[in-house]
Order: sequence, then C-alpha cells, then structure tokens
Amino acid sequence: MVEPGTAYTETIITPDEAAIIAREVRRLIRNGDERSAWERLRHLHPADMGNIVAALPRNSREAIVAVMTPDAVAWMFRHMNPVQAARVSARLGTGILSVALAQVNPRTALDIVRRLPGPHAREVAEAIGQPADDPAVETDLLDTAAGFMVTRFPAVHPNERVGAARANLRQLARDDHDFTHVFVIDGDDQLVGQVTMIDLAMSSDDVPIEDLIMPSTAPVSADTPREECARLQRHYNLTQLPVVDDGRLIGVIPSTFLLSASVAEDTQQILQVANVAGDSPDGPLLGSIRTRLPWLTVNLATTFLAAFTVSLFESTLARVVVLAAFLPVVAGQGGIGGTQTLTLIIRAMALGELVGMRARRLLTRELILGLIHGVWLGVLVAVIAALWKQNLGLALVLGVAMLGNMAMAGVVGAGVPLLLRRVGVDPAVASAVVVTTATDVCGFLLFLGIASAAISLII
Repeated sequence: MVEPGTAYTETIITPDEAAIIAREVRRLIRNGDERSAWERLRHLHPADMGNIVAALPRNSREAIVAVMTPDAVAWMFRHMNPVQAARVSARLGTGILSVALAQVNPRTALDIVRRLPGPHAREVAEAIGQPADDPAVETDLLDTAAGFMVTRFPAVHPNERVGAARANLRQLARDDHDFTHVFVIDGDDQLVGQVTMIDLAMSSDDVPIEDLIMPSTAPVSADTPREECARLQRHYNLTQLPVVDDGRLIGVIPSTFLLSASVAEDTQQILQVANVAGDSPDGPLLGSIRTRLPWLTVNLATTFLAAFTVSLFESTLARVVVLAAFLPVVAGQGGIGGTQTLTLIIRAMALGELVGMRARRLLTRELILGLIHGVWLGVLVAVIAALWKQNLGLALVLGVAMLGNMAMAGVVGAGVPLLLRRVGVDPAVASAVVVTTATDVCGFLLFLGIASAAISLII
C-alpha cells in the first residue's frame, strides 16, 4: 500500500545514509519543525522509515508520529519488526493506533498489541475487535502455526488443466501474499501435492495439473510451535509451509511469515544468550531492571565462589605476591575459550546441526581443540612471564595452568549446554553463568594449586 499523497518511489538507502537522515530528523524535531522531519522520511521505504522512527528518542518519536496519518503508520507497521512497532505504538493514543492496526494483518496486529503495556493493550485490543480478556490464549495461538497461517491461498484440483487453473488463480486479490506454489487438493480438501508458479506459468493451457504435481515438503499442523516452523524453513530452504488437519489443507504460512518466525526465533536465542530477552535500549527502566538484575545477582554469587577459591591459597599468595598479577590471565583466557565453544554449540543447537552427533565425540573434539589452543597459549604466556619477571619456575607454572584451563574450557563450554538441554533447562539462558564460573574456579585452582606444589621452583 502507498501512503496517500506520497510518490511511490521507496528510495533504498544504506545504513550510513539512514544514520545521516536520523540525525537530520532529530535536529528538525528539536527545532520544532515536525512537518519538515516527516517530509524527510515519507519518501523512504517503510522498512527504513520504521527503523529511523523506532530509534528516535521517546519525545522525538512521539512528535514525528503525531504528524503522521493512521494510513502512514499502518504502511510503516507492515514492514517493521513487531518489537520495534510496539516501541513506536506505546507512544500513540488508542485512536490513531487502533485505526492503524486495523489496516495490517491480524497476526501482526496481535503481535504488536501483546507487547504493549497492560492497560494500553486492553484498550487497543477492544478497539480493533480482538479479545482482551484472555491474552494468554492469544499468545499461545501466536506462537503456533495457526497464528502465522493465512486461510486464503491458491489451490487447484489434480484433474484440472493449466489454463483453467490459471483462470481460477486470477480470482485472488492482487494484494494477497506472494505465493511461490499452488497447492493441489482433492474433492475433500486433502493435500495431494503442489505445483510451482513457474511450472504453471510456463506450461501450455492443455497440460494436466497432475503432470506437474510435486510432493509438498514438511506439512505442519495448526499447533506446530513457531520454533519448529522456523527450523523447517531453514533446514529445507522452504518458501511456504502448508498447514493440515488430518491431511486436509486448512491454511498456508507464506514466505514473509516464515521469515518473521525465523527472525523472531533467532533474535530470542541471541537475547537469551546475553540474558536480556525482552529488554530494549529505550524500554521501561523497571522492565530492564527485572530482566538484568536477577542474572547479575546470580553472577555476583558465582564471583564469590571464585573469590573463595583464591582465599584457599592466601598463604601461597603471601609468599609469592607476583602470582596475583597473573590470576586474571589464566581465568580470563579460559572464560573466553569457554564462551567461544558455548556460543558455537548453542548456535548449532538452534540450527539443528547436532542431530545424530554423539556427545562423547563432540566433547572429545573440543578437548583436543582446547589442548591445541592451550599448548600455544601456554608457551606464549610462559615466554612472556619469563622475559617479564625473569622467573622460569613461574613461567612453567603459568604455562601448565593455561594448558589445563583451556582444555577444561573446551569440555565445559560444550558439555554444559548439552547437559542443560538433557535435564530440560534452556541452555541459552543458564550456560554462560555456569561456564564462566567453571573456568574461573578451575583456572584459579590449577594456577594456585600448581604454584603451591612447586613453590620451591618459583621462590
């Protein structure tokens, strides 16, 4: 849809150009010239417009949206990430927001509404005719194939010919979703297969549809989770998914919705690795506190465990004070190595790359990799310590501790997410804290323990 009164040019810009335009828009709004700021934005592609508006400070965002029509807001919402759209929506009144959301896809509207603050969400939901008394039900629906599918889709019967099938397809509205396949169903709406749009366009009118049928890949049910839909899209490189009920085709998830599901799932994984899921740079302060503070508190507890480990070797540190200078080297390097492995394992889990791979093989591989890294880093840090402190005993202890901690980091970085998944805990949420604690404690124990045993070589 083109925003009324706008030349439909959809100028494509680079990220650097978007940053320049964003600064210009902020300057114009700061000077009280919201109309000129909107003129600077209105000819952009709605995806770029949405990114710029969402990144504005709250007061500036409210000012620019105030001069936009509901049609323009809806036009922008259609191309925005629901998280960004909700950030913009939170600053809009119920009237303009309800009018705008009424013009977008119901699934997108519901996804935006559920991210709004409670009272505002209920008001908007009632205004656009969505049930607001049981948001949990709507959230569960949104996270399944039923929340992503459309019920209007191209379908033909196997006994038709290409010419008649093309004539039937013209009845679909031009603004419907861009389908890549036509689904073949029998008289009972049972899914028989699919035909590519290219085959349909290139074939003669008298060619039977049944000659062009190919199997439908990975049909799903209405209650298939969003994560599974995203996995199927990535794994099988699909452009759309058929949704069936006892073999009967009841809906189709178009390519744009599949991409949205995949992006949402990947984004959630990334946020969970950082333990900041649901947080945003300009979100409510209380929400950020609730998201981050618990994990910071857990991490504080684990640092005391590391501190307790160091305290066990106070006598050794008192005799060889120089050991304290190298504690961060051993622990920090192990933490980085463990985090590298952890990130790769969680990414592989999310992409389904660990299917069929035995845990023992994976742990053995990471142990060998950790030993190789440990040999190189151990020799390097030993040489640096020997040249710096002129102490070969210290260099030997430091090198051996580095070797041991890097080997442990590889095993822990791979083993912790595998173990957490086995016991039913999301590895993206808890692994980082466990791995960091393990590498810190192990590094301190190895370094100070070996130093205590070989203190005669150091002094």
